[in-house]
Amino acid sequence: MNSNILFLGIDSLRADHCHDHATSYYTPNFDQLIAKGVFFNQSISCADGTALALGSIFTGLYPFHSDISTYKLKSKKPDFFTHLKKLDYHTYVTIPNSITLDGLTTNFSETNSEFHFKSKFSHLDEGYGNEIIKRLNKDNLKEPWIHFIYLTDLHKPISIPKQFDSENFGKNQYERSISMIDYWLGKFLEKLNLRSTIIVITSDHGEYISTSSKRDLDYKPELTKTVKIGKKILPKSLWPNAKKFVKRTRETVQEKRFNSATKHLTELEKRSLRSRAGWYLYDELLRTPLIFSGNTITSNKLIKNQVGSVDIFPTILDFIGLSPIDTPIDGKSLVPLLKGKPSITTPIYLETASVLKDEPLGKMIGVRTSEYKYFRSRKSSNEKIHLYDLKNDPYEENNLAKINPEIVKRMELFLSNFLVKSSTNDGGELSDEEAESIEHELKKLGYM
Repeated sequence: MNSNILFLGIDSLRADHCHDHATSYYTPNFDQLIAKGVFFNQSISCADGTALALGSIFTGLYPFHSDISTYKLKSKKPDFFTHLKKLDYHTYVTIPNSITLDGLTTNFSETNSEFHFKSKFSHLDEGYGNEIIKRLNKDNLKEPWIHFIYLTDLHKPISIPKQFDSENFGKNQYERSISMIDYWLGKFLEKLNLRSTIIVITSDHGEYISTSSKRDLDYKPELTKTVKIGKKILPKSLWPNAKKFVKRTRETVQEKRFNSATKHLTELEKRSLRSRAGWYLYDELLRTPLIFSGNTITSNKLIKNQVGSVDIFPTILDFIGLSPIDTPIDGKSLVPLLKGKPSITTPIYLETASVLKDEPLGKMIGVRTSEYKYFRSRKSSNEKIHLYDLKNDPYEENNLAKINPEIVKRMELFLSNFLVKSSTNDGGELSDEEAESIEHELKKLGYM
């Protein structure tokens, strides 16, 4: 019988906090899986937003091919869960209370609660953890199975159970939450037969780890009075332009206030206070953990090659010996790397997410190679250009764009090669009511 597959997605988990990390927090179960498996320490997500990132993982396609975005959760493009169903796999989905996750995974399994379960809880300690344990009971799973489980305990705002809210489990809320997740991971593993199950752990994207409770969005002016006066004196025909003007003004004032309030901080400290889905594509947001363990994987292997999140499912299929998806995709199998064979590292496409209904595409796009990171404004190749030498400047503190025009030109060619690959719109947009629900959820999560 084919191997079972446990796919554990952990929202906002960074690679640098999952392997060879500080000893201030406690991760024996992560450590055990890595010690008996494979860890990719240069696994790169294509986006800093959940819908875009998971959409690419599930389809093996970059966002410009997957047709999935924050407000467009359904796509007619083939996905790996549907493919596995065709190969006689039973597909299970267990997710917390999230409209986005529900919309992304509705088509992946049977609609009844035995196969597709959406909890009323958002966090493990609230009851979600115990629900997962029940759903991992072997008597409830029909083999062979793939079970997608998603955790959002690292997503801001973070809530720490009292028993983990001490320096014994980490210096900050982010580290303490990882310790708590590791505790539950141990409970999940007790329910599994690791000899017949391949375990894959990754995240959708990384996160800024704030040094303060106040973020850049907190400096945005409301301009409520200005908007009200404008609506009274301007004809409706000018409202769209006025709306754009107010948006630009808010962004300008926000940045000035933020820069003034953080002028005493280092650039890295200042960066930690920023929000995702903005103007930056640093590795804190994109370098995600990727663990393969269980089944016949027994070696403690660290792979330093750059790989993409679009490569995850092609690797799972190849490792188990299943037929690949029968349409062209952007991802490729990493099994040659698992076997120690040389592999060509290809550039990875990057983009920021958008959280605005009237702006479906994010502000920035870019490309990452094993040597350089390049990103710039989506609107123009001459605006907001960033270039970083990843070998000599791993924290991306020195923007080299102005002094290395030839490298910028070369990286822009890589990016242009991605951009010429267009995708047709094949429907799947949300209704106004669904869009409003997602907007409400984003506000609750602090994006807007």
